[in-house]
Amino acid sequence: MDYAVFDAEYLARLRHRDQETEMHFTAYFSNAIGLKLRNRVRAKHLIDEIRQDTFARVLKFLQSGQTIQYPERFGAFVQAVCTNVMLETMRREAMHPQAGEEPSDPPDHRVRFDTDIVTAERKQAVREVLAEMTKKESTLLRLVYLEEVDRAEICKRFKVDPDYLRVLIHRAKAKFRETVRKKDFDDRLQ
Repeated sequence: MDYAVFDAEYLARLRHRDQETEMHFTAYFSNAIGLKLRNRVRAKHLIDEIRQDTFARVLKFLQSGQTIQYPERFGAFVQAVCTNVMLETMRREAMHPQAGEEPSDPPDHRVRFDTDIVTAERKQAVREVLAEMTKKESTLLRLVYLEEVDRAEICKRFKVDPDYLRVLIHRAKAKFRETVRKKDFDDRLQ
């Protein structure tokens, strides 16, 4: 839909329930509101509810005789109403979750993405890169990223404080990247 310019006449037509103007209003703002809510609200039924409530509140505001001081900023007004409705709805949903909602699909713990999906070629490339590094660097990267050992435990093992551990990890990652480029493994590790 083309960019619309809002003015006092447009708002007056909405106030007097002009059907064509109301249809334009809902069509024009449906997409904008949908895009805004899509990134903030997961449930489609809530997006539809917020959109409809936004339209109802804006129309009720206009039909109550109240005026918008700057008609050219009508789009921002509608978006602000939408934000308020969204926050109210999300607060209400958090306080009173619907009992009839379908339970979320529990994660399948049988599939371990880090071991089941990673190809043998990538594993071999990582092994080769780690073999090129010093024992300290490769051990550090294995503990942090492959074995996911607690950082406090790694600090004890390497006899360093947490701040210096970050430095060691940063250097080891830089060395890993350098070795990947040197061995031309960029394609294999993507």
